[in-house]
Amino acid sequence: MISAEQIRAIVFKEGIVACGFSDPTLKPAHIRHFKKWINAGYQADMQWIERNIDQRLDLRKRFPWVKSILAVADNYFNHIDVPMHNPRFSRYALGRDYHEIVKKKLLNILSALEEIEMGIVGKVYVDTGPVLERAFAAQAGLGWIGKNSSLIVNDIGSYCFLGMLILNVQAKKSIETEKLCGNCTKCIEACPTGAIIEPGLIDSRKCISYLTIEKKGDFTSKEEQLLNNWLFGCDVCQECCPWNQKWVKNTNDTRYIDRLLIIERSLNEWLEITEEEFKSLFTNSSVKRLRFDRFRRNLLALISK
Repeated sequence: MISAEQIRAIVFKEGIVACGFSDPTLKPAHIRHFKKWINAGYQADMQWIERNIDQRLDLRKRFPWVKSILAVADNYFNHIDVPMHNPRFSRYALGRDYHEIVKKKLLNILSALEEIEMGIVGKVYVDTGPVLERAFAAQAGLGWIGKNSSLIVNDIGSYCFLGMLILNVQAKKSIETEKLCGNCTKCIEACPTGAIIEPGLIDSRKCISYLTIEKKGDFTSKEEQLLNNWLFGCDVCQECCPWNQKWVKNTNDTRYIDRLLIIERSLNEWLEITEEEFKSLFTNSSVKRLRFDRFRRNLLALISK
């Protein structure tokens, strides 16, 4: 039977920075936290999160054959100074769509595993489907979930994309990492909208990332005032994290930064682009899923600020 060490060697060959193994069922602490968040209504209008809750907490309910989960983290950070006076994009949007990049890496890993051992079955998830990636990644020992609810990967930081490979093979489970935030509350204090209600609990209705990316429809006048010059996403709670400041290093995958020149535009320059130009600029980008109407909504909100 293929060993965990063999799997790790294949993973790192793909350029992945961290990996670990988890049971397909979440531990009670993760389940309680998720249900507390849902019951408080902090998911806002993201109703899709409320569907298939049982499957999110125990992947065996959807995939009876699953025996272990390979969780991976892919670093996307780069020491790039984007002009602060221009409309801001989250760092994860500075390159190509991470869904496709991480998915391709995981599919390559699965193919390599299939060549070594016949009968291996796997299913890839990258920020899609009923999988609580951060909880499983924490359970797989990649790092810990910080007070800003981001996974802080050991020796890397939180500027990482997560991916899951659900497998029908048993692997030795990783040891969950101790939470190292201690008494630090910098992310809570830095959040410009007070969206971090308590450590690890985010009220999406106040979160700039949610407002600029996930929220559908028009902003209220109050919501318009919350964007703080962010056009797509927000990195404030990551920028102030001492562990990020200590650990971050440049990604080895240049695809994660190949849109930098595209986004270096003033607010007026962004207001001039057409829907066709928007689609062309953000082909194969995470920004394109926003669609032009919501992109314009965000721009107009920045004007009103």
